[in-house]
Amino acid sequence: MKTAAIIAEYNPFHEGHRYQIEETRKKTGADYILVIMSGDFVQRGAPAIFNKYRRTKEALLGGADAVIELPSLYAVSSAEFFAGGGVTLLNQLGMVDYLSFGSESGDIDQIRYCANLLIDVPPSYQNALSLFLRQGLSYPAARNKAVLKTVCPPVSDQSFTDISAFSVEEINALFSSPNNILAVEYCKALHALKSSVKPVTVKRQGAGYHEDSLSDDPLIFNSASAIRKAMEQGKTSVDYLTANDFSSLLLYKLLSEREMGFSDYLDCTEDLSDKIVKNLSSFTDFAGFCSLSKSKDITYTRISRVLTHILLNIKTPENYRQPFHERNLSVPYARLLGFKKDSAALLSCIKKKSSVPLITKLADAPELLSGNDLAMLKKDIFVSDIYEAVFSQKYQKEPLNEYRQSPVIV
Repeated sequence: MKTAAIIAEYNPFHEGHRYQIEETRKKTGADYILVIMSGDFVQRGAPAIFNKYRRTKEALLGGADAVIELPSLYAVSSAEFFAGGGVTLLNQLGMVDYLSFGSESGDIDQIRYCANLLIDVPPSYQNALSLFLRQGLSYPAARNKAVLKTVCPPVSDQSFTDISAFSVEEINALFSSPNNILAVEYCKALHALKSSVKPVTVKRQGAGYHEDSLSDDPLIFNSASAIRKAMEQGKTSVDYLTANDFSSLLLYKLLSEREMGFSDYLDCTEDLSDKIVKNLSSFTDFAGFCSLSKSKDITYTRISRVLTHILLNIKTPENYRQPFHERNLSVPYARLLGFKKDSAALLSCIKKKSSVPLITKLADAPELLSGNDLAMLKKDIFVSDIYEAVFSQKYQKEPLNEYRQSPVIV
């Protein structure tokens, strides 16, 4: 039995995602496609447009065989830890043969080469990165320049096929595209774990990641950004949430803790904490506060992610502070969100080979987990309860109860 995994958000699920699942089956010959999916909040620092159960059902109808939740700590982290948490989880399942991810590059050797550049960086890289950050560049831009300045010389790796090096132009292009950057992080994480899981990439088709206009061309896959924007402009009649629906909760949290500051929260520095406190009197809504607080060196997404960490009470874990080679990310369970009726063999294989428990009923969790492991799962429940509370108030509907919600079956 061959299994390919995809780490995703599906915010929302669209034809490009269906295409990736289909291409993954073709490329790998996989019998099953297992998805590790973000829960109710996503990596760019925002609530998912639909809750995790609706997105799970769409993924299953779109070709996935089973969906497991990526714990909230990793789901709302930066690309490095989003990828690291997802790869750690699928590696622990013990039965995944391939990890498939989309990329603008479409060249797995190029992606692995660039991942290799960032695994063993010289001290000069950190110096260059710090310099460019002090000059006001955003972290992605500063990292790109630091890579080009200090670690572009060829690295030897016999696992590459007929490659001595890529050009500066190719590397610059790769580090300038969002899906490529995430692909590099997946390969870094696989390398760090010495994983036997093989990376596979599917070249991104259709509209660009940041394209926010819908296309009428049936041959073009609209981006998730464009679909979300259309919803927010009232072009659809579905029930959904945006960051601004959480504005009151966020403002309460910020006002409650402004005297203490926010530097204990994940991704929040002392300087950023001071900026949040300074701008607090001008708070209007979640999105507006992100726009007000962003700057040349701090992106809107970074601000949004930090505010989401504050809203959800996500502090910086100690293992996030460790150097890459010493880091030991903890993903102590695999929570099943949904599966297809005919994927019983896949679930049986996970239960047999996984080094962490597969949780299908929350009521069973206290018997399977304890201490910090159980606390991580309870954080996921808290995050979903916050999401459901806001959704139920906005649409006057009864909120989903995590303890009564069964996995989605199609």
